[in-house]
Amino acid sequence: MVTRPERPTRIAAVTAVTFVCLSVAILVAIGAAGPSAATVMVRRAGAWPPWFASLHLPDLTVMAALWLALLVGVAGVAAGLVAVRRGWRPPARWLVVGAFAAAAALAVVPAVGSTDMLDYAAYGRIAALHHSPYIMTVEQLRHAHDPVGQLAPHMWEKVPSVYGPLATATQWAASELGGSSAAVTIFWLKVWNGLAFVVVVLALDWLTRALPAMRARAHLLWSVNPVVMWAVMAGGHVDGLAVAMAVLALAVLGSTVVLARAPGRIGTKRALGCGLLLGAATAVKAPFVLFGVGLAWAARWSPRTLAAAAGGGAAVLAAAYLAAGRGAAASVVERGYGVAGDNLWQAIYRPLGFSHHLPRHLTLLAALAFVSVAVLLIRRPPPGARDMPVMWPVIAVILAWTFTSPLQRPWFDVLIYVPLVFLPPSRLDWVVLGRSVAGGIAYIPGVAVHLHPAWLQADYTKVVSYVAPDGRMLALAALVVLCLTGAWNRRPSAPETATREPAIAIRSGGSWTARNR
Repeated sequence: MVTRPERPTRIAAVTAVTFVCLSVAILVAIGAAGPSAATVMVRRAGAWPPWFASLHLPDLTVMAALWLALLVGVAGVAAGLVAVRRGWRPPARWLVVGAFAAAAALAVVPAVGSTDMLDYAAYGRIAALHHSPYIMTVEQLRHAHDPVGQLAPHMWEKVPSVYGPLATATQWAASELGGSSAAVTIFWLKVWNGLAFVVVVLALDWLTRALPAMRARAHLLWSVNPVVMWAVMAGGHVDGLAVAMAVLALAVLGSTVVLARAPGRIGTKRALGCGLLLGAATAVKAPFVLFGVGLAWAARWSPRTLAAAAGGGAAVLAAAYLAAGRGAAASVVERGYGVAGDNLWQAIYRPLGFSHHLPRHLTLLAALAFVSVAVLLIRRPPPGARDMPVMWPVIAVILAWTFTSPLQRPWFDVLIYVPLVFLPPSRLDWVVLGRSVAGGIAYIPGVAVHLHPAWLQADYTKVVSYVAPDGRMLALAALVVLCLTGAWNRRPSAPETATREPAIAIRSGGSWTARNR
């Protein structure tokens, strides 16, 4: 017998569905409206996507719409998490279908909220012309009067590619299919991202299929999360490709290892496969090496397993960088780390008088903060974290890095949302969602360099300089306070206690059974 959810739960569920749909609809509409302060300018390619009108929306309209999309999108995810905690179990197939439909809609409109896809298209064009994007710059491509280079943004034109060789390979493949058309190249780049997004949706659904609450949580935090869709599909960032590799690595280990309280010995073949895929994720974007921490921790007592995983990862990285040629490793290492204009540490060093230049040793201080927060998270984890010894080290290190690094972008948050799926609900959810809002507002609209009218540009500058850094610093402070106080959860209400699911136990044969905590 299926019981009908209580009225507050129904309200939260309806709010979640409504707000998420509204957020995605706004993103699609802004892209379909054509070039604007948030949508990249590309020349039409006949019947090929991306498809768009030329409405020339005012900057204020675009900013207001995208702010609304961000706020209602995050509010929708939060409402959905509340509803799931109270017992709501939406049909997984409908969430999957909705995610696929949203991804398809965002794939056929131009890139929204970032010019990075124009850079990707230029790097792919350089590779297709038999040059190295780690040596040749976009500026050189533009000076050669290449049509793709002409549309590339000027911000990074003097900087060679900072992405891994596998990211460059996908950009090269898209350029080969798109030819001299930046629009068609961008479409193929979105196709790759769409496939990666679908892979993550299906892999998370499979990994969490035995636990309905975790399954619903997985789809809310990834499949229908507007923050994720904005990063992977609307903005088209390569982070989505790396996430797909990392989640496939978890799938190779199997849900019996990823979710188990005592995972036991990891077989050499599984460790090798996991290592190969984590190497591929790192060869897309370097920070995804953090996913390897969980596997290394789980295999620390088995030198053979650890060697298999490390050997697999090293083999992929070595092959990828050797194939990429001279300059690839140096470009990623030397230029892949820096300080963003909206970094959280401004909240500390601006009041000390460092308003026009960076303080010395900022990178070293951020590294010390990273190690300190990681150790604190390992020692004072939220409830349920210790029940997943493979995933918790991954989550702890990723949280510490994303919360303390002076170089952050909103799309880097996809690194958080996948491992967060496996944790029980806690106040950490609200800290992560709040941090996404704080970081996201600094990158709206994301394309225009100068906004009109002048007061809009002035207000936007204040958001980048003060609101976003302060918001990120508050999120870091909240994370530290939760660790120190242990106040990860409020006292559960009766309905939540009644719907709490049993823990997972794994028998030697690999079948799922349940036992109470």
